[in-house]
Amino acid sequence: MIITYRIPTLDEMKKVSEQINRSYVSAYEGLMDHEYLSTLKTDHWEPVLKESIRNGGTCLIAECDDNIIGSTVFETTTVGDKTHAQWHAFYLLPQYIGIGAGHSFYQSIEEEMIRQKCESCTLEVLSSNERAIKFYTNHGFKKTETFEVEENGMVLLCDKMMKDFR
Repeated sequence: MIITYRIPTLDEMKKVSEQINRSYVSAYEGLMDHEYLSTLKTDHWEPVLKESIRNGGTCLIAECDDNIIGSTVFETTTVGDKTHAQWHAFYLLPQYIGIGAGHSFYQSIEEEMIRQKCESCTLEVLSSNERAIKFYTNHGFKKTETFEVEENGMVLLCDKMMKDFR
């Protein structure tokens, strides 16, 4: 299995949104309200992706056999002489989870963050998403805080995690 990584074009955001939607629903089934998850349309993430890119964010995709199997979005901020990544999304299609595809994709993501001069990265993850937390912990992230967020009628407990690249 050969997986390649690249920045998609704006014209590909519909396909990226479809991949995120399938991955998101699979990842959060049992962790979030099923009724909410079942209402998400395949184009739900397209405007979010385009807005992030217009604001200077980076989207990367993972492809296998010309199919988008994963995607990620992060933005960078610079304060003084320090650049930091805020990682917003990292989703793989369910059939690619647990076979090493996430690890190799993560390596490409971190390389891109470092290429953009990021010294650290933060992300937010559902506190109940044990698989994701284990993945991030195995890649050097540490929990810095836990907080509640209210979204679409749900009260969700989330962990903020950080990794220092220096």
